[in-house]
Amino acid sequence: MVDLKRSDEHQLFSDIQWILKERNEALTSFFVLDNAYFFGCTAEEVKNRLDCHLQEAESDASFALLAAIEAIFRLDFDYRRKNKLKDPKSKALRRISKSPRDHFKHDVSMNKLFNVLATDDSVPRHTITFLKICFEYRNWLAHGRYWQLNIGRDKPTFSEIYQLAQTIENRLYH
Repeated sequence: MVDLKRSDEHQLFSDIQWILKERNEALTSFFVLDNAYFFGCTAEEVKNRLDCHLQEAESDASFALLAAIEAIFRLDFDYRRKNKLKDPKSKALRRISKSPRDHFKHDVSMNKLFNVLATDDSVPRHTITFLKICFEYRNWLAHGRYWQLNIGRDKPTFSEIYQLAQTIENRLYH
C-alpha cells in the first residue's frame, strides 16, 4: 500500500461552521432592497435570490464538512495501518487494505470503512445509517446533482451533518 502524504491543509469542523455563519451574515447584509445593486427588483425577487444563495452556501458547507469527515476516516485508516495496532477495528481495517483493489490509500471505499465501523458494538446503527445517507448526499453534490437523489428522506441539513461530525470526532476517533 502506498503511504498517504499528508498536506495538513484539511479543514476543522468548527472552521467550516464559522465560514458558513459569516457567509450567511454577509449574504443577508448584501441582499437588501435598498442596495443599489438590486435597483428595479421587487422585495420578493431580492428575497428569492437571497434564499437561493443561502441554500447554496449550506450545500457548499455541507460538502466541505463531509469531505472533512472523510479525511478523519482516511487519516485514521492510514494511522492504524502504519502503526499495526492490535485492536479488532485496526485488524479489520488492515484486512481491507490487503485487497488487491485497495492498493492505494484513496482506493479504499468509504463503504468498506463504514462496514468496519458497523462491527463496533459501541456505535449505534442509526449513526452508521445516517453516515451512509450523508455520503450518498455528498456524492450527489460532488457529481453535479444531475440525478434524482433518492435517500428515503429529505436532504441532510448542515446542522445534522455537523452534529454527526461532532459525534465522529468526540466518540469514534478520540
